[in-house]
Amino acid sequence: MHLMNQMGRIYLTWTRKLKQELVPHNITLKQQFLLKQLRKNDFLYPHQIAEMLYCDRPTASVIIRNMAKKNWIEKRRDEDNGKQYKIFITSEGLHKWDSLQGASGVKDMDRFDPLKCLSDEEHAQLEKIISKVLKHL
Repeated sequence: MHLMNQMGRIYLTWTRKLKQELVPHNITLKQQFLLKQLRKNDFLYPHQIAEMLYCDRPTASVIIRNMAKKNWIEKRRDEDNGKQYKIFITSEGLHKWDSLQGASGVKDMDRFDPLKCLSDEEHAQLEKIISKVLKHL
């Protein structure tokens, strides 16, 4: 099997497991990731969100709109540029984030870490190789 296919299978298996753990929380992986990023930042612009989520702007807009309907985030016009919006996490969004602690991929990565089977040396080698491939792309 081609190496890229194997890497794809690892990624798909890993994300499938993470998605399954989030189902009871009524949140998607992308929504969970966005809440995580908004906790780290004061705000984000929609174009930044699209980049982070590896999606186009219309898809990011749908994600933002759906999360705003649940009151997890809010959109506010940028004071310096009225054509742009800033996206902020709300208190309900913070509460939602707190309720996710313990779900795979949120806080306790060791619960389902596909790389856990590697030694420290193997992990470092793999990280170096993957970084090289990413730079090549």
